[in-house]
Amino acid sequence: MRRATILITGIVQGVGFRPFCLRNAKRHGLCGFARNTALGVEVVVEGDEKSIGLYLRALSESPPPASVITDVSVTRETITAPAFADFSIIESNRQSGSASVLIPADLAVCDECLAEMRASNNRRFRYPFINCTNCGPRYTIIQGLPYDRPFTTMSDFPMCPDCEREYKNPSDRRFHAQPNACPVCGPKVWLSACGQTLCSGEPAIQGAVETIETGGIVAVKGLGGYHIACLVQDAPLGELRARKRRASKPFAIMARDIEAARRVAEVTPEAERLLVSVQRPIVLCPLKARARVSGLLAPGQRRIGIMLPYTPLHHLLLERFDALVMTSANVSDSPIISTESEAFSVLSGIADVFLCHNRRVHSAIDDSVLIPRAGDQKQIFLRRARGFVPNPMNFPLSAPDILAAGAQMKSTYALTHKSVLFPGQYLGDLGELPTASYYKSSLAHFLELYEIKPKILAFDKHHSYVARGLAAEFLPRDAVLYPVQHHHAHMAAVLFENNATTSSAIGVIFDGTGFGDDGTIWGGEFLLGDARGCERVGSLLPFRLLGGENAIREPWRAALSMLTEAFGEEAKGVAARLFPALSAKIAPVLSAALASPVTTSCGRLFDGFAALLGLCEMASYDAQAAMALENAAGEFEASGRGAQGLSFSVENKNGFLTLDWRGALRQAVSLLFNNEPVIMIAYAFHAGLARAIFDVCAMSREKTGLDAVALSGGVWQNSLLLTLTKQKLAQGGFKVLTHINLSPNDECVSVGQAVAAAYKFKESERSESYNGK
Repeated sequence: MRRATILITGIVQGVGFRPFCLRNAKRHGLCGFARNTALGVEVVVEGDEKSIGLYLRALSESPPPASVITDVSVTRETITAPAFADFSIIESNRQSGSASVLIPADLAVCDECLAEMRASNNRRFRYPFINCTNCGPRYTIIQGLPYDRPFTTMSDFPMCPDCEREYKNPSDRRFHAQPNACPVCGPKVWLSACGQTLCSGEPAIQGAVETIETGGIVAVKGLGGYHIACLVQDAPLGELRARKRRASKPFAIMARDIEAARRVAEVTPEAERLLVSVQRPIVLCPLKARARVSGLLAPGQRRIGIMLPYTPLHHLLLERFDALVMTSANVSDSPIISTESEAFSVLSGIADVFLCHNRRVHSAIDDSVLIPRAGDQKQIFLRRARGFVPNPMNFPLSAPDILAAGAQMKSTYALTHKSVLFPGQYLGDLGELPTASYYKSSLAHFLELYEIKPKILAFDKHHSYVARGLAAEFLPRDAVLYPVQHHHAHMAAVLFENNATTSSAIGVIFDGTGFGDDGTIWGGEFLLGDARGCERVGSLLPFRLLGGENAIREPWRAALSMLTEAFGEEAKGVAARLFPALSAKIAPVLSAALASPVTTSCGRLFDGFAALLGLCEMASYDAQAAMALENAAGEFEASGRGAQGLSFSVENKNGFLTLDWRGALRQAVSLLFNNEPVIMIAYAFHAGLARAIFDVCAMSREKTGLDAVALSGGVWQNSLLLTLTKQKLAQGGFKVLTHINLSPNDECVSVGQAVAAAYKFKESERSESYNGK
C-alpha cells in the first residue's frame, strides 16, 4: 500500500477545492484527508499506486473552474498499514509556515443559486445573500488565512442546523462553502432614510424598487461597497448629476440580463464574453441609436459602461427594470464607500433612501472596467479591481520580498513574495486623504495576510508623489531603496506581461505625466531597452504647460501653448478666432509662458487638439478631452468614410528622434477654418499620429535592428489609436507587445517598479560578488 502527501498551492481556497478532493478520492477508492493550511490545500491519500496516479491526474486536468493551481508537490511512501478508514475534510492547520495560499477573487452569483432564489418552495426563496462553493463573496470578506469561516466577516453569523448540515454534507453544493447562509441565520437587508430604519427583508427591497420607480435615488450596498442607483431617464439622472455635482462624467448602468443589455448597446461577441464572465466587469459598448436611455447618462460619448447583476440583491432589484444607473458611491478619486456610517454621512445629500445589509465588507473594492477587443488582445483594462483582484502573477525573478509603491493618480501597490507577484487593486488619487488612508489599510491587510516582510522598496522618482512615504512606513530602516523612472516602469510592466523582460524592445510610452530624468515632465517617450534598463531615444516635440497643473483642467491652455509653437507671432490671432470667449485670458496666460514647465506629454497633446477642435475647452474629469477627441474620431470611423492622416514629421538630431506635431496642428487649423467636419479632423489626428509612431519605430529599427515594440501608458486606453498603430506596426513587420491583464495606465506602474527593482537587486548582487573577488 502507498501513501501520497500532496500540497497544492495557488487559488485553492474558497473555490470548492477540498470538496473536489473528497469526491475525487471517493471516486478512486482512496482514504485520507484534505485540509486548508496557510500554504494551500494539504491532501493525504492512501491506496494502490494506480489509484493515486489517477487521483493526481484529476488534480491537474479537471480542478474546480474557479481555481488556479500554481504548484503541486507530492511525497510518496510505502506503508504497511493504513492510517485512515475513509476520506474526510478535517480542521484547517494555521500553523504551517508563512502563508502562500492565494486568496480567490469575488465570484458572480451562479445560475444554480439564482434558480433556487426564484423557486417559491425553496427555503432561500428571494434571499439576497444566497451563495455556494461556486459563487459569492471571497476577497471582500476575508480577514485572515486560511480561508475558513472564522477568518471572514461571515463569522458574525453562526450557521443554523440546516445550513450546517449542508456545510458538512460532501454531496451538497454548499459543502464547506464559507459564506453559506439562509434567511434564518445569515445577513439581513434593511431600508433606511434619515438615519432611521424603515423596514427590513423583502419589504426593504420592494421599498427601494418603488423609490427608484418614482424617480428617486437609492444607495445600494453591494459586494465591495455602495452604489448609487436610479432610472436611466432625464429627470432622475439630472437630479443625480445636480446632487453629486458631476456635470458630465459618464455613469455606468446595470442591465437586467444580456438580452436587456443588447436592447441598450451594441454587444459584440467579445463584449458578451466579458459581460457574462464570473468577474462581471463594467464593459464599454457602443450605445444603440434608439436606445431608451437619457443623453445625460454619458454626455457626448458614443459608448456607455454596462454590466450585468453579480449579486443576488442586484438580481432582485433589477426584476422590474431593463437597466438602472449603477455608479460607485464615492467622492471623486476616493475609495468606494463600504460602511453604513460613512454612507449616511457622505451620501445623505445624494440618496433618498439606503438599502443596507449587515454583512461587513472587509476589503472595499470598486467595479473593474474593460474595453472589449477582437483579435489577439482580448481586452483593455481601464480599471482592474473587483473580480480580478487579488489574482496574482507568476514572478520568476529571485529577490527578497519587494514592495513597489506605485504612482499618484491611478494608484496601486504591488508586492512580490517568493515566486508570486501581487498587483494591488485600483485605489484612486493619493492626493485625496481618504485614498491615502485606504492605501495604507489595504497594504497593511495584504502584508498581514501573507506574512510578507518586504526588504526592498521601489518607487517613482517624482519628488512629490506621496506613495513612497506611505509605503515606507511598512519597511525596516535598513530596507534597500530603488527609484524607478516612471516611463521605464511602464515599459518594464508590459515586457513582464509578455514574458520578455530581458528582450530589448522599442518602448512607446505615452501618458499624461511622468517625472523625467532631465527634470521636465515627460509623457510622449520613445525608449530602447528592457526591464533592466533603458535609454530615451526620442519624444514628442516639447511645449509649455501653461499654468502648470491648471492646464489639465483647462485644455485650452495646452492648445494655446501648441499654437504658439506652431504659429509664432500669429498665434494670438489664431487663438482669438478659435477661443473668442477666452480672448481676455490669452495675453495674460502667454505673458507667464516662460515660468511654465516644459512637457512632452501625449496626454496634453490630445487635450490641446480636443480644445482646438472645440470638443473640450474645460475638463471636469480626468481624460475628458482625450475621450472627446477619440469619440469624435470614432464617429467618423463608424461612418465608413476615409481620411488622410494629419502631417506629423520626425526630426533626427544627433540620434535623438523628435516627433514634431506642429505641421499637424497647422493643418488641423486650416481644415477647421475651411469648415471641414470636426469628426474628420479628429480621425485624421489619430491616423497621422499612428503613422508618425510607425515612422519613429522604423527609424529606430534601422539603427538597432529591434523589431519588438512595447506600448504602455494611459494614452493606449484609446482603442482607436491602439488599433491604427498596431495595424501600421504589424504591416511593417513589427511584433507589438501590449498589456494583457494589467491596465496600460498608471495602475501598472507598481508592477513595473517591482520588476525593475528585482533586476537592480540582482545586478547589485553580481557587483558585490565581483568586488569581493
